[in-house]
Amino acid sequence: MNKISLPKYEELKKLMLINSGIVHMLPSDCKTLSDKIFKKNGNRISETTFKRIYGFAFSKYSPSLFTLDVLARYCGYKSWDAFCEKQDKNDETTSVKELSWQVLKQNADKITGFALQALKNKSGIPYNQTIEREFIDYHFDEFLNSNCTGTILCAPSGYGKTIALCQWIEKKAAIDTLKGNNDIILLFSSNAVMSVLVSGGDIHDWMLALLGYGTDNDINVLLDIKQRKDSKFYLIIDGFDEQMFKGDHFKIILNQLVDIFSFYQHHDWFKLILTTRTATWINNRHELEINSNTWFTGFNQNPNCINVPLLNLLEIEALCGQIKLSIENSIPVNIIQNFNHPLYFQFYYQQHKENFIKTNIDHISFYETLSTFILKKVYLGHYSTEKILLIKTLIEQLDITNNVYQINKLKIVGDIKKSPHAYQELINVGFIREFTENNNYPYNTYIIFGNTDFMEHSIAKTLLYNNGNLLDIDLVKAINSLLANNKHKVNVLKWCIMHAIKSGQLKNIEYIIEVQLTINEKSELITFLGEVLETEYSSTTGNDSIIKYFKNSFSDELFDYFFGLELINTDYKKFLHVLLKFDLSDQKKVLIHSTLAIIAAIQLDLNDFEINLSKLKAFPKAEYDAFSVNPLSCLDAIYYHLKYGIIKTEALIDLTKLYFGNLHTISVKKSASNDMLYLLGLFTMLLCNNPKKTLRFISFLNKNYGSLAKEGNDSQYGFFIKIFMSNAYLELGEQTKVSETYHSIAVDYEENEDLLTPYMKILFHSVKIKILLNTSQENLVPNEMKKINDIAVNSGYKFPKLYITSMLLQSLSLQNSTPGFYKQLSNDFNNIINECGLNPQLFLDYITVNRK
Repeated sequence: MNKISLPKYEELKKLMLINSGIVHMLPSDCKTLSDKIFKKNGNRISETTFKRIYGFAFSKYSPSLFTLDVLARYCGYKSWDAFCEKQDKNDETTSVKELSWQVLKQNADKITGFALQALKNKSGIPYNQTIEREFIDYHFDEFLNSNCTGTILCAPSGYGKTIALCQWIEKKAAIDTLKGNNDIILLFSSNAVMSVLVSGGDIHDWMLALLGYGTDNDINVLLDIKQRKDSKFYLIIDGFDEQMFKGDHFKIILNQLVDIFSFYQHHDWFKLILTTRTATWINNRHELEINSNTWFTGFNQNPNCINVPLLNLLEIEALCGQIKLSIENSIPVNIIQNFNHPLYFQFYYQQHKENFIKTNIDHISFYETLSTFILKKVYLGHYSTEKILLIKTLIEQLDITNNVYQINKLKIVGDIKKSPHAYQELINVGFIREFTENNNYPYNTYIIFGNTDFMEHSIAKTLLYNNGNLLDIDLVKAINSLLANNKHKVNVLKWCIMHAIKSGQLKNIEYIIEVQLTINEKSELITFLGEVLETEYSSTTGNDSIIKYFKNSFSDELFDYFFGLELINTDYKKFLHVLLKFDLSDQKKVLIHSTLAIIAAIQLDLNDFEINLSKLKAFPKAEYDAFSVNPLSCLDAIYYHLKYGIIKTEALIDLTKLYFGNLHTISVKKSASNDMLYLLGLFTMLLCNNPKKTLRFISFLNKNYGSLAKEGNDSQYGFFIKIFMSNAYLELGEQTKVSETYHSIAVDYEENEDLLTPYMKILFHSVKIKILLNTSQENLVPNEMKKINDIAVNSGYKFPKLYITSMLLQSLSLQNSTPGFYKQLSNDFNNIINECGLNPQLFLDYITVNRK
């Protein structure tokens, strides 16, 4: 049978559900129907056949006469023909009844309710935990206020088009009920539309039949303004995408849809809404856009043809609240924003739904989720090999050295012709996309990656592939060469590190010390490495490679790579705790606990400070003999001063003996750990309230330590030395030397603040405030203080903020010229003092002594 009566076929499908007691058809009900028919009739209709019948699976052919006969017998008829004869008689008795707009609405509501339920059941996150999108109401308001007949929700796969549409339909239906509106919404999925085509039908006839029209009825009701009044008719098709159809089926349906659109486009009550992928719209818009004012796209000159935005920060936070996902306050905003792709949330939810409430998003979560996304959408399924080769070809065509990340399609048209299906799948999932540059003739079509995450992952995979999938010195050289001064370098390196850890190349991580990174990139990489190792260590279940790795110690070179005062932040603190899980020597543990104590001091966390002091005191005294500066005595002195206002002189005496004593006792080997210890000594010297002693200690270091590494003047160590010098010269009133020292810092860093880590920035702005104070440019102080506040809030640097705040509170000129700013300073000072349990006079007295 080539053609069946669609109205009768749809009626039989409805009757099947009624007889089976199924209100809303779900994919899982297909097996139930199969079993019920077998029990009643003894005939077997497979579960797969039912999925095709109800639109849950692709159907190439119409249902067979055998299938229709079995379904009819289940519903109490002798055969399909008998069922059709009965329907014809019913039509004769009901044809005289006048169809009304209200009857059409009731029929449409049933169809739309069924389609909505089916779409909601496909949501990767439970539908009741999804959120309303901000853009959707604005988009449809603009559409309805325009004179356009049709609109689209257009974006690559996974942007949340269908869920946003379902929510809008439900919201509109609820509002219509409250206001008494009689708008008709008729929603179909592409699967349902496909079933019409394979049954030999026409979409328009099928649509009318579903609404209750017989073959002899016309469409007078739709056109009757007396019945319709101000109501509108919305025809909505979800998932109208090329890849959903086989062969020329898409073109046939497209032509039928264009006919419907052409017929109704001059009726302001008819509205057509499609959800489609960007590639489908780009390839077929010339067919749909009959006139320039018939379609509202909402692209706003977006060349990518995307009008469904990714999640914004507020929506991400709302979604986390809906699914009860805890976000740690310490996670930076940019990490949370990485989850702006709705499909990333879906995969993350599916990975952690067993213990989702206890799960926290961190830096590594994004990379794991993105890996899952790429694995499922790119590397698995049909044409996986072809897709991998195509991606490699695309990366090789990028001009990464010159930061050109678009490829002229003509350059790889031969490769595309070899694997057209693979190329189209990459387009469909949004992994890559095309755009046309039409400023000049001829037009040029370019290919770009869907986002920078996909591109960085692909660059890493290609580099690894070309290097035998090894993280070694050759790979590092390739990264340094290809990505020199490139903003994508650190993220590419992260993917390489993840590959190395997952593939058992843990020892090869040591090669990262050879990668040329800025200090901020290094800080970011260290944070990432700590989270990867922590995740692998915590989740390991018999993974011998990771267990053995944690039982071994780092090399001295890699261990030293992880140290530096410039790295201090909350994430760095977590990383140091990960290091403590390794089998380290006592001296290395001393360095780690010393650094943790320094962080506690800078964050004014006296409890954590005390904990790490206790750890340090537990090590034998002999362990400290190897250090030129005893970290325990220095930190003990700082702790007692902050906690009790007492200055323990032992550390100060030891430091004085150091620069007056035997030079053979000093460690002159240039290393990050020695940098940290000597800078800790300088911090401790500040307890003397004697800037001359500070300068004397700096002179000693320049002569006996810094002189062995002249590049240290421009290094992070050199930066801290200059900060100490500037503060000392300020206290001595030597303005000329202050200016010279300050400007030697500013000339490098004000032009490129990326060279400064947050802790370095807060010290830099503090010195700048001291220079501006009591000058004609004092009005710039509040702006500099705002920068300090922003850094302190994000990084927890309470001590530098408290110190500079206490100094500004001594300024009578600020008190008189900016009373509001001065009041805020006082509030901030008191808040920190009360929160940390400190003695306010300790800071105010210190400032007063130094100012005298």
